[in-house]
Order: sequence, then structure tokens, then C-alpha cells
Amino acid sequence: MTRCRFPLTTPTMNTFSSLTLQKWAAGRVVLRYLATFLGVGSLVSVAWGGDTTGNFKETKAPEEVYTNNRGFYAGVFAGGAVSDNDEIVQSGTAFLIPPLDVRATGAAKSNTGFMVGLNVGYEWPGWRLGGDPRWALLPALEFEGYYLSADQTGFLNNPTPRLPEHLFDFRAPMDIGVLMPNLVLTLHTPYRVHPYIGGGVGAAIVSNVGATSFQLAPPEPGINHFNSNPNASDWGFAATARAGLRFDITRHLYFFVEYKFLTIGTTDYTFGSTVYPTHAPTSPWSVHYGDMFEHMGVGGIGFAF
Repeated sequence: MTRCRFPLTTPTMNTFSSLTLQKWAAGRVVLRYLATFLGVGSLVSVAWGGDTTGNFKETKAPEEVYTNNRGFYAGVFAGGAVSDNDEIVQSGTAFLIPPLDVRATGAAKSNTGFMVGLNVGYEWPGWRLGGDPRWALLPALEFEGYYLSADQTGFLNNPTPRLPEHLFDFRAPMDIGVLMPNLVLTLHTPYRVHPYIGGGVGAAIVSNVGATSFQLAPPEPGINHFNSNPNASDWGFAATARAGLRFDITRHLYFFVEYKFLTIGTTDYTFGSTVYPTHAPTSPWSVHYGDMFEHMGVGGIGFAF
């Protein structure tokens, strides 16, 4: 059987730093290898399922009545995530005499998180591979929505001749909602396991809840520079690439495991000013996130109607 290769690419994002270009280049290498996933997955299918069906010509149903696509389906899933994000920028003005302009930048740390979501879709009969109708490529259009809990953290430095060091400890718990239409292509096999790949573009809303920015140098213990309003949200462009295995339990019930790569474009937020009787007043604080990248491993269960 000739192995089919289906290249996947994700849209090129506006970059915030040279680190973004490097990460997108690494992402493209990963996506090129996803094109071989269907062939590898078919080998897993044979190894996992074994040739339990005997002689295909004797056991298969007549071609005119045999169907292998799911039609309408829905599922739920959950999993974990690891972030690999671009720089964070915090900017504002402290109203000293004279005023002190702040533009603190720093690399975002890698953090873990969790996610939970659901999907609905429709899978078409697609294209048969060879004489056995149970070997086929099945296209699907799928809509998924999920919640991702993550953190954005980093040490931000503001170079200024007025201070020997001006360093902030930035921390922001994030609630992220993702809405994503996907195109999915499944290799249907005679066994109970079917590999698939997919991708899509959509949108994400990123909500920072209870963000803090503490000044480490010069030290200002207990002063959160966002204390008057530590919450802020913004929408961003989102794109995903995914690869997984679907395991049939019955004709209608199945479970699946999947690797999911998510990127969210640059976003901007406005937090409250610093309001303490012992601290100089400030302007509201502007915070910029560079592109965010999440690597997720998920598992779920679905039902074909």
C-alpha cells in the first residue's frame, strides 16, 4: 500500500521577538513529522488489533451496505498542558519627581496547566484504499471548545540610569477559553484503532485573574503594582495542530488519546494603577504578552450517532 503524505502547516504569526521565529521553525519541524503519523498509526492498528477478522473477502459486509464513517459525533476530553511562551512587557509611569518611565521586559517561564472541553463534528465516507472498504481516509469537520487553566510568570527588568536595578516578579493566573473549527483526517482500518491528524484556526479569550507585580529590586515588600485592578482580558488569534488515535469500544462508542499543539497570538492588557499610601502613585499598567504556545496531551470519550 502506498503511504499517503498530507503536509500540515499552521499560519505564520506576527512575531514579537526573534524567539518567536525560532519556536515557529521548531513547530514546523514537528508538523512535518505529523504527515507520517497516519502510516505509523496504521502499523499500531495492526499490532494492537491483530488480524482477528480472518479472511477479509469472507468476513466483510457487501460494499453497497458497508459504512465506516461516524456521521455526526460528539465527545468530551480533558488533559494537561505545558507552556512555552514569548516575552512579557510591563510598562507604565511612576509619578515621582521627576516621573519614572517603566518598560520592564523578561522571558516567560514554562508552566503547567490543565484543560477540559468538548467537540461536535461530522465525518464523511471519504475515500477507500484498495478493495477492502474498511481501509479508508475519512474527512471530518469538527468544532471544539475548551477551557485551559495556565499561568504566565516571569522576572521583568527595567533598565534605567536612575536605579542600579529595577526588577519585577510578574505572576498572572490565566483562564483561557478556546473556540476552534478543525479539519480532521482519519485513517480507518479493519481493526479497533484508527489514527488521525487535524488542524484549524479560531480564537481564544485570555483572562488574567488576580495578577501581581511585586518589585524585587529595590525591594518593596507587600506592594502589588496592580492592586487597584488585578484583572484584565483580551482576545487573540489561535491556531492548532493535532494528532491522535481513536479506539472503538462499540459501533457507536469510542475513546481517544491525542497530542494537541495550540498557539495564541499576541495580546495586550491594562491593569490598575498602584494605590498605596506609602507608594508613589502610578499610571495604569500596560502588559503585553508575546505569542503563547501550549503543548497538550488529552484523552476523551465520544459517541457516534
